[in-house]
Amino acid sequence: MANISPEKIINELAAIAFARAPDLLVVEDGQVRLREDLKPRQRAAVASVEKSTTGIKVKFYDKMKALELLGKYLGLFEGMDAREEKENNLLEAILQATGQEVDTFDVSELQ
Repeated sequence: MANISPEKIINELAAIAFARAPDLLVVEDGQVRLREDLKPRQRAAVASVEKSTTGIKVKFYDKMKALELLGKYLGLFEGMDAREEKENNLLEAILQATGQEVDTFDVSELQ
């Protein structure tokens, strides 16, 4: 393969994940344009540039997807299941903390 390495992939994802529009764009006279002094790493975050009636339309690659992929690579989400929702159960927390049974008829908020 043509000089593909894990480092290159991580660097490309990082360029997308940490790109900020204010660092890449300039607004002059109500027109938006790409900065002329962009480095290749900064340009990596730009998916497309199109001329429009109001200037240019700049589309960026998916920042959240790049952050997700980097987070997975770094193991930040291990042991976490985003789909798993924990119920906020006050009564269960009280039972676990006290180790005793609680008569729910004595708790007016639960009736």
